[in-house]
Formats: sequence, C-alpha cells, structure tokens
Amino acid sequence: MSSMHGPWRPAITFIAVLGAGVPAPSEPLLDEESFVRAVLRAHPGARQSAALDAAAAAERRSGRLLPDPALGFSWARARSLDGVRRAETGWAVTQTIPWPPTFSAGLRAADREADALSARGEATRWELEIEARSAFARLLFARRAAEIAREAEADALELRELTAKRAELGESREVDRIKAEVEWLRQQRTRASLERDAEAVEAVLRGLAVEPLPRPLVLDGELPAAAAPVDVAALRARLAAANPDVRSAQAVSARDAALASVARRGRVPDLDVTWFREEELDKTANGIEVNVRVPLWNANRGEIARAEAAATLAQAEAQRTLLELEGTLEGAARELDGASAQVEILAARLLPAAEQSLDLARFAYREGETSLLELLDAQRTFRETQREALSSRLALALALAEVRRLVGPDFEPGR
Repeated sequence: MSSMHGPWRPAITFIAVLGAGVPAPSEPLLDEESFVRAVLRAHPGARQSAALDAAAAAERRSGRLLPDPALGFSWARARSLDGVRRAETGWAVTQTIPWPPTFSAGLRAADREADALSARGEATRWELEIEARSAFARLLFARRAAEIAREAEADALELRELTAKRAELGESREVDRIKAEVEWLRQQRTRASLERDAEAVEAVLRGLAVEPLPRPLVLDGELPAAAAPVDVAALRARLAAANPDVRSAQAVSARDAALASVARRGRVPDLDVTWFREEELDKTANGIEVNVRVPLWNANRGEIARAEAAATLAQAEAQRTLLELEGTLEGAARELDGASAQVEILAARLLPAAEQSLDLARFAYREGETSLLELLDAQRTFRETQREALSSRLALALALAEVRRLVGPDFEPGR
C-alpha cells in the first residue's frame, strides 16, 4: 500500500474506513466455514441430498425382503346327493420362495443401486459446498475491489485539494486543477459502481444461505494465496476413488451386471408353496401344494439378452465417464497452477514495484519535480496492479473450486 502524506490524509482515511464498513467490536464475523455450514443446513439442496441418502437406505432394505404371500379364499353353495344344501369354503396361503442364487444376485443389484443413489446425494453436497465457497470468495473479491476504489478516490481527493492549493498560489496551472477534479469524479463513479456490485454479490450470498445472515454482514477471511504445484497423479487417483459421478457410473455398471446375473439365473424358476384348507360337503382337506414354472419354451432368453446389453452399455459409460473427468481434471490442474503462478508474480514483484513507483511520483510532484500527468499515471498503474492482483486471487479461488468439484471439497493444495 502506498504511504500517506499531506494534511488531508487522516480525514480522508477516516472517511474511507467508515465507507468500508469496518466492524464494530460487537458485530459478529462470518467466516467461510460457518457460511458453508449454514448453506448445508438450510439450502433445499441439502434436503435433496438427505432424500437421496434415504432412498439409498430404502433400496438396501427392499432388496432383502421376500415377496409378500398371496391369500386366497373361496365360498360356494352346493347340494349333496340327498338334497341337502350347504356352503363349501376354502382358503389358501401361497408363498414364493426365490431361487437362492437369483435372490443373491438381486441383493447385489439392490446394493449397487443404493450406492448409485448415495453417490448422487454426495454429488449434491459437493456441488452445494463448492457453490457456497465460490460465492464467499466472490464477495471477498467484490468488497476488496470496492475498498481499493475508495482508496483510489481518497488519493484523487487529496491530489485535487493539493492541486487546487498550488493553483491558487500560482505554482500549478489551472488545467492541472481541472484534470485533478476530473480524476476525482472518475474515481467517485468507479467506487459507486463497485459498491453496487458488492451489494449484488452479497444478495446472492444471502440467497444461497436461505436462513437470515447478520446485518451488516462482516466477513472474516481472505482469498487464497499462491500454493505449490499440484500432484496430478495423486489427483487422478483421488478422482477415481472419490468422485461421485465416477462412483455413480461404476455403481450403475455393477448394478446392471447384477441384473444380468439375475436374468441368467432366472432360468431356474422360483418355487411357489401353498398351504390350503378346503371344507366340502363330504370332506375337509388340508394340504400343501408346490408349483414350479418349467423353463421350456422361453427360458428367459429375451430378458437375458436385454440385461446383458444394458450391462455392457453401463460398463462402457462408466469407463467413458472416468476418462472424460480425468481429461477435465488435467485442464483444471493446469488452470490452478497457472493462477497460482500469476498470484505469486503480482504479489511478489509487480505490486511492490508499482507501489514504489507511486511513492516516488508522489514525492517528486510535491517537490515540483514532475508533472501531474506522471503522478496520475503512477496512481492509475498502482491501483490497476492492485486490481489485477485481486483478480488473480479470485481466479485462483475459482480454479481451486473447479479442482475441488472433481476430487472433493476438502482438497487443499500442498497437502
């Protein structure tokens, strides 16, 4: 940050601080982790994720249940040979007993379907958390950009006052006073525009949280700084093991393979066992009846062919999903490393040089050794470099979000 000089600087700085909304000690701070927890607690996407987890649990339970029994009852009026009319009744309870290998394959299919649903629920949570972190980073950026604009306006106001005084003393031209006035008005316009942008970003943040956030909203946090280059091989391994889209596609492939097994094992029919009681005119009968379907003409050939084709398609889709996400990860890792390098260059080299140039130009102008245009150019260069450094840190935050979208919200470069 450039050094502050001149009798107007304390008052200007005080006004800028008030405009920046520096928190009073009693105002609560909202950090990134607290905001993420609020979003995961109140956003409808969190309920959607919980519903998918509940559906997965229900799928696991349902796969372990036997078919419901069938209950039958009959009633009739009959006449015996001696002419007596009486009622005949009967009832039966039929239970289907699945063929054990078929039941086991169906159980695997249910478990893999549950895995796919769980992966979809986790993907929803990942997306929601990453969206929350990105929104928090954008608000940090918008507020810091507005703060830089207020600092630039304060610089322009100080220069305007200094140039006006020098013009009154005949030490500066009137055109310089007009130029300084125009620069101050330009900075006012820029500051007002960026403050409106910050308000719009804050509205997005509040909408994402759903539940009310404090007013005024005071943030605690910084945009990420440069980090060491990422290990792409480790990221690929993490992608294959943890990415919900990959896990969901693999679970669907395993489910369809299990369903193909169910279809093949379905050649062996299930067993229907019936316990019955019949009360007729001349007798009462209790017994057990066993029914089995004979796979003679159909033998489930059509269902087997469809299930095997679906399993082959799902396996190819799972492999394709992994390959496509690995390619996306390669690009995201390069973007992350490039953004980190830009942050390092701007913060370590360009920004200090621009600040030093501004200090020298300001001192030379006060001593009458340089022109107003050279000082204005130094001020604009410094503020523009500040904005570039800030933009590079936002770009780094968004590049990090894209990598996290693929390998997990808890990923941190350098760990």
